[in-house]
Amino acid sequence: MVKKVSKTKRCKVDKLLMVFCGLVILIIVIPIVLHVKNENKISNAQNGMSEYLKNKYKEDFKVERPEHKHGGFGVNGIWMSQAYLVSNPKLKFDIDCSYLNPSDCSDQYIAAIWSVQASKELEAIVKEVNASSGNGYKADSERVEIILSGDLVDSVNKQSKYEDNKTKDKGFLYRLIIDAPNDSQKASYIFKIVEKLREEGIYSIKIDTNSKNRSTGRCTIFLDKKDLGSEKDLNDCINKIGE
Repeated sequence: MVKKVSKTKRCKVDKLLMVFCGLVILIIVIPIVLHVKNENKISNAQNGMSEYLKNKYKEDFKVERPEHKHGGFGVNGIWMSQAYLVSNPKLKFDIDCSYLNPSDCSDQYIAAIWSVQASKELEAIVKEVNASSGNGYKADSERVEIILSGDLVDSVNKQSKYEDNKTKDKGFLYRLIIDAPNDSQKASYIFKIVEKLREEGIYSIKIDTNSKNRSTGRCTIFLDKKDLGSEKDLNDCINKIGE
């Protein structure tokens, strides 16, 4: 004889099924809602960055998908991305904005323009140094990245000139990215380039070059008028002496 299930037990089963189904729905819906909210924040940040650039430079820019960086417990962090002129996709530059106000930004557009000018200047200097070396030693590759900071990054505009700002001590950094054969001539060769840059009034320099031991990473040294550095400093960095 089959026992009949009481109404009370059936109600309990139905309630458990409802709770279970509700939990399943929440597990599915909550991530979707959070994803949509996050995508909206990213879209708003991207639009804010584009609007900021267009208002500042009166040109059309394409801003890549921004990322939220340097945030944490009690810290809002910032939005970071890269952007470029619609008419010139090759000229990419960094832009970062307030997390709470994506239209409150700082950008490296002018620095990117100056980097192109500085690279032409460097090309001429390298040719001169190569011609004077006499033994055929030369770099494998070299390029320049101008980085602006502080008050300078927000005060420059399209009318600002590289020549007028490259000699500044604050807010201007000339990043010399150079790879060359690792032998006894390397430090001397790079410092010859540095000396030529100083003849142009450029003292705020960051040398970024390949190390002798790949496992130790790249060699980077900061130079300015207060710390001129030396070939020995650079040679030690290249060879990672003392590490």
